[in-house]
Amino acid sequence: MPKGEKRFIFFIIFLFLGILVSLQFRGILTANKQKTLTAINIDKLETQLEDEKKTGESLKKQISEAQKLNDQYLKDSVDNMSNSQIKKLKSELDAVKLKMGLTDVKGPGLIIKLDDGQETPDSDVTQLIIHDGEILQVLNELKAGGAQAISINGERIVSTSEQICAGPTIRINKRRYPVPYEITAIGNPQLLYDTLDKSSIAQDFRDFGIKMDMVKSQNIMIPKFIGNLDDLVTSMEVAGK
Repeated sequence: MPKGEKRFIFFIIFLFLGILVSLQFRGILTANKQKTLTAINIDKLETQLEDEKKTGESLKKQISEAQKLNDQYLKDSVDNMSNSQIKKLKSELDAVKLKMGLTDVKGPGLIIKLDDGQETPDSDVTQLIIHDGEILQVLNELKAGGAQAISINGERIVSTSEQICAGPTIRINKRRYPVPYEITAIGNPQLLYDTLDKSSIAQDFRDFGIKMDMVKSQNIMIPKFIGNLDDLVTSMEVAGK
């Protein structure tokens, strides 16, 4: 092969190798650049997180100090009041807390356990499932029977509580619960029992095969409401207008 052709072939080979090396070098630079940007972003996020933590700690400290100041003001006010005034204020405060569901309640009442019906070859599955509307009917009957406090699966029912059917579960106070449902109500056990037992919803449960067991009790404890207090206060303000 003539020397000119060899040189040309070598030139092409070296040119090709040079292009490959250049591309590889560019790839390495790009990867390093991306790594650098990622590291910068991580550092930035870590700094923001630390700032948020410091802000949170500062706010917690301010809240704690404000609570102490509020307690001191309350104590000073109470010290300057008569016993009758204190008792009256405490009675009013207890009544408001009970109405808003912000305190645990103990007393006699009724425990209701609900569960979906048993499917049979001739049954309509939709009628065997407990829906939110039926839960609402039960709650309305209990309120009509004089229930002072009600809970579903340990969730205190207040003015803002929703019972929303979500597939095979029901959402109560923004938490999901599957069957069975345990509804507890504090009030006159016999009156609550009779009111619910004679209601149309109880008859529907019997007709459709939905399981409902009721037990009267002299010792029921219903926990206080745990949820968004801002929504609860707003609903009370609206109701009071």
